[in-house]
Amino acid sequence: MVRLKNRYICFELQPRIQAEGVESSLEGRATSAYRQQEANISARTIHAFVREQIKLNFGDSGAGLVLSGLQVKYYSPQTRMGIIRSPRDHYQMVSAALTLATQVNKYMCSIRVWHISGTIKKCQRAAIRTDRELIVAWHRRQLALAKAGAIPLPGDHALQAMLKESESQISTLEL
Repeated sequence: MVRLKNRYICFELQPRIQAEGVESSLEGRATSAYRQQEANISARTIHAFVREQIKLNFGDSGAGLVLSGLQVKYYSPQTRMGIIRSPRDHYQMVSAALTLATQVNKYMCSIRVWHISGTIKKCQRAAIRTDRELIVAWHRRQLALAKAGAIPLPGDHALQAMLKESESQISTLEL
């Protein structure tokens, strides 16, 4: 019997807005409508989106090769990070489809592939490391906004709670 081999792809959605035809990175200035679009993204919408992207970029034959083993193992709306499992022989198609994307569910973004691994354990470690970096950067932005008087000062306990929650969510993925 042949063992099915997979690759695990750790990715991040990086939001963008269009202002007078120029795309710029979103640094906490998002409108409430834009944040609502961001909140509507889930593991299910990511899976449907990847299916559509593979069909768009690689046609029916590419979709047939990839879609049987495609699964979104993890997605966090707070950090916009996720892990996708794909067949080993065709993981490049999934990675290319993610990289070529410009929007997910009318949410303007680009997708950055952080790590590709043969085991979910290594991908989890990379996701936890990257998640920590993103959460600490978010906390620093919150502190800067609080110093400017735009928002109330967040406590260090909020940072610790987010780090623990993120690590536990990623670590509980089925092995």
